[in-house]
Amino acid sequence: MKIPLKILVVEDDLITQEILTLYLQDYEYVTVVASGEDAIAKCMENIYDIVLMDIRLKIGINGVKTFKKIKEIDAYKNIPILAITAYAMRGDKEYFLEQGFNGYLAKPFVKDTFLGFIKLFLPRT
Repeated sequence: MKIPLKILVVEDDLITQEILTLYLQDYEYVTVVASGEDAIAKCMENIYDIVLMDIRLKIGINGVKTFKKIKEIDAYKNIPILAITAYAMRGDKEYFLEQGFNGYLAKPFVKDTFLGFIKLFLPRT
């Protein structure tokens, strides 16, 4: 039985999209978009339980600007948005948390680390 949570993945890299989709196969509703603008549009149409946000998006606005726009939507004031990023230098985690992200996970990661991390932010099912 699939877990009935809605997850939005904002990721522009096709291989990472495929990996995350595979990792999230136990969840019933997983939507993947490749741009910040598409993420904002999806969030205006749907309420997701969690948003997984890449930071360096090749097209349009970056993940930090996308995060801030999504947090302006009333329904998303308390929805966790997690930075899932290759920015992994000293101070990057602190920077993204200071921007307001609920959590930070540096790429690359293994499946168990990823799933354990996002479960910290998912509502109990």
